[in-house]
Amino acid sequence: MKILDYKNAISHRQDERLIIVETAIHRVSCLNRTVLRPYKSTNNLG
Repeated sequence: MKILDYKNAISHRQDERLIIVETAIHRVSCLNRTVLRPYKSTNNLG
């Protein structure tokens, strides 16, 4: 029974890390849409 608890604990930690990574990706993509893209379009050199 202890082995299953250990595996569940590892799985839970991996799930938490995945959520953190997904949140970071989402935040960067939102910043890209709201902050970086308008700057690129107003600074059009081409």
